[in-house]
Amino acid sequence: MVEGKVLHLIWDPKEYDVWYEIPLGNLSDRLEKELVFSLIDVKLGEAVLDAGCGTGNYSIELARRGADVIGIDSSEEMLAWARQKAQGVRLKVNFQVADAMTLPFVDSSFDLIISNGLLCFLKEPEKALIEMHRVLKPGGRLVVGVLNRWSPWAFFRRIKGLYKDTIYNQAYFISPPELEGLIIGAGFDVKETSTCLFFFPINNRVYLKIAEQFERLNRRLIPKTGAFLAVSAVKKE
Repeated sequence: MVEGKVLHLIWDPKEYDVWYEIPLGNLSDRLEKELVFSLIDVKLGEAVLDAGCGTGNYSIELARRGADVIGIDSSEEMLAWARQKAQGVRLKVNFQVADAMTLPFVDSSFDLIISNGLLCFLKEPEKALIEMHRVLKPGGRLVVGVLNRWSPWAFFRRIKGLYKDTIYNQAYFISPPELEGLIIGAGFDVKETSTCLFFFPINNRVYLKIAEQFERLNRRLIPKTGAFLAVSAVKKE
């Protein structure tokens, strides 16, 4: 997770990536990516910043889609793991240690910025969004993903935190109106707000297979209550 008044967290890249290997994590990742990439059209060769890239999950997918990607994070351990993953699939990604509050890029450097999970672990997320606004080109696109406060997952994670130390004890869950307000306050025009992961966080293949069938229906019936909240926006011309 990127620094700059960040909540104190220590990430183990191996443990972090275990999430994607279990049924619940694998399905969550697939549905989150489906949502994120439905909000943007990644164009061949455009400059993209993945802010708070962790082990490179989205950075690698962006590179696979033909973008020229820079992934930033505060953890060199996470970035080293990300580099290995990118090399393993023969994709080029420029991974750099950087602070989200003071991005080391000149104004109007990027066509697109993606940031998933970062804002939930920043004490002053509005400052990171202002920096993202600065380094985006006029008309550039932004997609931000966070943990949704209006989801049952938020409740379950808080309860779990009462008897077990987890990263979610230090996370800040954000509601759809709050995220929209932060993004607008940083100078963006909000284009679309959507959520996914409407099922309960139960790591059971049979349950998850059934739950997945109701994702599209729930997106219409209870559109703001999915565990993963994503907002797309544009920097004003």
